[in-house]
Amino acid sequence: SKGQLSELFPANSVPPYVKLGLTIVYTVFYSLLFVFIYVQLWLVLHYRHKRFSYQTVFLFLCLFWASLRTVLFSFYFKDFVTANSLSPFIFWLLYCFPVCLQFFTLTLMNLYFTQVKLESWTPKMPFYYYSLLLLLLLLDFINLLNRNF
Repeated sequence: SKGQLSELFPANSVPPYVKLGLTIVYTVFYSLLFVFIYVQLWLVLHYRHKRFSYQTVFLFLCLFWASLRTVLFSFYFKDFVTANSLSPFIFWLLYCFPVCLQFFTLTLMNLYFTQVKLESWTPKMPFYYYSLLLLLLLLDFINLLNRNF
């Protein structure tokens, strides 16, 4: 079975110029995303919106995610062998932690929509909101622990 897979997918099936082109595209995409989110955060400050809200926390999570991805793909320009053989903490920070950030962002969006939905049902249902909040935070914590070990 392993021999059949190596025949179907040879080790060097993607030419180096394609890898370089994709690295450039990803680096530019994540850099543009970083700049766009950075501008959005400055607009929040400029127009004096609430500084601690779902919007700003969401934007900061996305900014941190885009910055980690930009750093990761920019490493491939220098030396892709070094980028694949980093120390354990740096490897976790660049490869695994962005997945945790995506999960935190999804959880934040779930909390926001749950709060909006519960407010539309009845304003006197804090038990459901706080129990859901506790459940989602517990899931975040479990996800973070699973990524570390």
